Amino acid sequence: MATAIKAIPTLYGEEARRFQEMANAVEDNYDPNRERVMTPRQQSAYNFLKREGWIK
Repeated sequence: MATAIKAIPTLYGEEARRFQEMANAVEDNYDPNRERVMTPRQQSAYNFLKREGWIK
C-alpha cells in the first residue's frame, strides 16, 4: 500500500521576498560570541548533557 506524498509549501511573490529579507536580517545580525541566556529548564538540560559527556 502506497503512502500519499504531501505537498511542500512554497512561497511566491511578496511572501517570498519578505521571507528572504527576514532571513537575511537574521543572518546579518548573527553574533556567535553573544552571551546566551538560558531558562532554568534549559540550564538543567545543559548541565545534564555536559555531565554525561555529550557537551564538552
